[in-house]
Amino acid sequence: MNDVVTLVWRTDAHLSDEAPQSRTDDWTETVLDKIVQVGKIAKEVKADGVLDGGDLTHLKSPVRNSHSLVRRITVAHKGYNCPIFENVGNHDVKYGDLGYLNESPLGVLYESGVLDRLYDEHEAVFKKPSVTVRVVGIPYHGAQYDMNRFTSLVKGDETWLVAVVHCLASPEGGSMFEGEDILKYSDLSNLAPDLWCFAHWHKNLGIRQVGKKWFVNIGSISRGALTQDEMDRKPVCGILRFTEKEIACEQRLLKVRPAVEVFNVEGRTRAEARDMTMEAFVDNLQKTLAARTEGSLIDVVRNLNIPPQVKERAIQYLEQAGAT
Repeated sequence: MNDVVTLVWRTDAHLSDEAPQSRTDDWTETVLDKIVQVGKIAKEVKADGVLDGGDLTHLKSPVRNSHSLVRRITVAHKGYNCPIFENVGNHDVKYGDLGYLNESPLGVLYESGVLDRLYDEHEAVFKKPSVTVRVVGIPYHGAQYDMNRFTSLVKGDETWLVAVVHCLASPEGGSMFEGEDILKYSDLSNLAPDLWCFAHWHKNLGIRQVGKKWFVNIGSISRGALTQDEMDRKPVCGILRFTEKEIACEQRLLKVRPAVEVFNVEGRTRAEARDMTMEAFVDNLQKTLAARTEGSLIDVVRNLNIPPQVKERAIQYLEQAGAT
């Protein structure tokens, strides 16, 4: 029988004492249950390790995460039969800055031995007689990515090199509307790693091969936002198997309650109405500015045919920005 290294992938739990406004259930308990589920799956498949892409916790300020939350996270991991290797996401540390790691809940979980570090020089190596898997981690490091972190990865004598990355990536690449980079799969397919595991983007973009390289980008194990994608998405973890000759990847569904039982659907309707109002405002403003010949920007907004509360908020923003 061929030797097999089996790893389980999870990411973006976003644990917190405070539930998102869109949720009506016990958020902390719900997400901790998924952590436990992943541990059971790891035991079932006889995993050699669990890889986590980051954003285990949600609130960046250390003082907003209770000792009780850290204790409950610790308890949820007691059933794991293998080590858990954790990358650092932008929500894990204050200001998204790795320099504040020691004062964060994640820093405590590292030091207590609940989690093993997986970023920069902290790597994981899994060895069997005929196959060796080396895993490296690239933590979140800003909205514009340092490509040297990717291009400088070098494969050694291991059979397979895996990169766990807390950055946005997709088949198409590009940038988010906030200006954050989105890495393009084909640009990474010529680099050293044989398999890329991406965190940070909660949407499930699936598992695919580009050339001989694998891309695992299956989204967050939690659903916090009141968007159609979040409500319809079925959270999953990944099972990654490595033999001397091949890699095999699959998704495993996690058990979750129906969206209508845990989301504030009425709140979603109100949120959609607000979004439609703002879209109408932006469209109206663009058309008006295109025809504008004189008058201040604030005067233009005052004359728009939009709800008073939207108009007041827009003027407030313009005044704060120093618009005339």
